[in-house]
Amino acid sequence: MIFLFVCIIFVAVSIVVLRKAGVLYSFSKGVALAAGISLLAVACLAQNYTQSLIPEANDGIAISNQIAYWIIGEDGWSHDLFLNIFNQSIFITGIIIILYPVILVAESKFSSKA
Repeated sequence: MIFLFVCIIFVAVSIVVLRKAGVLYSFSKGVALAAGISLLAVACLAQNYTQSLIPEANDGIAISNQIAYWIIGEDGWSHDLFLNIFNQSIFITGIIIILYPVILVAESKFSSKA
């Protein structure tokens, strides 16, 4: 949860910095940055989930990378928890990827009128 909050703050600050720098389409570039961060998180959570299915690899169940640890935290580790968080991250990433062209089109229409 903290990781998601940090990512949202990072993307918001990036959008503000891009706007101040005069970069065109700064909102869509911020959403593209969020999509990239989200894809990285999905890859780390996928690796964590698949590695948790092999108990011999970790002498039981464990978090396999730092990004997954930031997202999942320390409490209540289970295969179901890892799978649920992985599925949620896929859903969020899908929404962000779907929003990107919508925001890009809206931003291009809005900036052409100004």
